[in-house]
Amino acid sequence: MRQAVITLVVLAAIALSFCGSARGDCIEVREVTMRLDKDRAIFELNYTLDAFTRLYVLALGCKHLEPDLISFLGGYKDVKLIKADEKRASLQVNGAGKNLDNCYLFYSCPFGSKDKPLKREVEKLSVIYPGGKIDTFYNVSSTQNVFCKAD
Repeated sequence: MRQAVITLVVLAAIALSFCGSARGDCIEVREVTMRLDKDRAIFELNYTLDAFTRLYVLALGCKHLEPDLISFLGGYKDVKLIKADEKRASLQVNGAGKNLDNCYLFYSCPFGSKDKPLKREVEKLSVIYPGGKIDTFYNVSSTQNVFCKAD
């Protein structure tokens, strides 16, 4: 038992050295769903983790992924992690949309941040409007300019 714990600690240290939060190479976001709700947006990210990071997350939890997940939406100011696991995460962005003439306008915002720009495009972005309509975009590196009526 003691040997298993030592092995996990060593593997976790290796995973962190290969995939520190400073680089963010351990997460590859494949699909993003953006749910619009008044001036806020809920983002659901589906991603894959490299082998070392997956092992670390399974053993010790997702807490160390939080900075990388939040920086994926680095163009937004008020991002909060709602939940995360080894395959997906939900993040809430308050103030993502601007109320203009009884509509909420969501400007295009690049994924990543100035310090950690996105290295690969996201395969699929789905925007879900309050009425249930869905728009889908493929191979994107940012959200799209979209709007919905204010209720």
